[in-house]
Amino acid sequence: MSWLRRRAGPLIVVSASATGGAAYRYFKPRDSSDASLNPHSFTPYTLVQKQEVSPTSAIFTLRNRDGRPEPDSVREVWKRSVWSVQIKQPQLQIARAYTPLPPTSDSHKKGHDEPADIRLLIRHEEGGEVSTYLHRLPKGSVIELRGPNTEVELPLDIKEVIFLAGGTGIAPAMQIAQALGRRTGSKLHILWANRKRDECVGGVSDGSAYDAAAQSRKGWWQSIAGSTEEPAQTSPSDANQPKGIMVQELEALKERSKAATRGTSIQYYVDEEKTFIQPADLERRIKRVPEERGSRVIVVSGPDGFIEHWAGKKKWEGGRETQGALGGVLGKMELGDWKVFKL
Repeated sequence: MSWLRRRAGPLIVVSASATGGAAYRYFKPRDSSDASLNPHSFTPYTLVQKQEVSPTSAIFTLRNRDGRPEPDSVREVWKRSVWSVQIKQPQLQIARAYTPLPPTSDSHKKGHDEPADIRLLIRHEEGGEVSTYLHRLPKGSVIELRGPNTEVELPLDIKEVIFLAGGTGIAPAMQIAQALGRRTGSKLHILWANRKRDECVGGVSDGSAYDAAAQSRKGWWQSIAGSTEEPAQTSPSDANQPKGIMVQELEALKERSKAATRGTSIQYYVDEEKTFIQPADLERRIKRVPEERGSRVIVVSGPDGFIEHWAGKKKWEGGRETQGALGGVLGKMELGDWKVFKL
């Protein structure tokens, strides 16, 4: 799988995830002349907006402090990759990687000379040193970024992607949706699991996500923890319910993908509504006879427990985090020529 990339550099990694799980304790000193985003030194950005998604998560909009436009390196990774930026927590000198959300349709209208915004979906994690620091910052604060860091480079012959997203793991799925919008004939299936509905208000699945089998089983987090507690029963989102920010953006990506691709489908699963991703949701897509030759990929992104449940643990080798053996639910399935990647 030569199209998979690894982070490089003299870094000590504490934990890693494309959705924001890389923390580093050593940094190359920033040259004050480096005013554009680059992967070697930290660049100052200004927090221009913090848009609440739920009581625990928000979209942070950051703008280059010097008003520099988006560098060519960023324009290029948007075309073909899942990529991240590192945010420094200056008091502790640690950093965490976060996956930028795709530009909104309005931002696509900007000229190349206008300052480009970087938008990040960040959950305030209990005990999370970087997320706690960020959520306490007021508008106008300076935040230092480094990147872009390529996590996955999509093969040129990509035809189909199944993306299992847990919580804020939806961000790299949205990057893939953005990239596949440029690939004629490709198809993307997003299966997005959240514990609470407030993360995906108004989201209505394409198809029958709320079948009886899905509602009668435990979620991945209950399987990992061995919990027997039943989640509170609530009603699935109604099509007429106002859509939350993330659902609106996913719907916009679906609409933009129609022109070139074979479409993007989205399934919403909410633990408190007793709807959980099931192996059958994957099997009916995996076993379908391919319409065209080309690469087919399953990507799993989210909390460590979510990734472990579906694809097994990642592994540390030589001071670097690697994919590790395929395990979990996917490791027991007949995948054929489908490749699996853990973010």
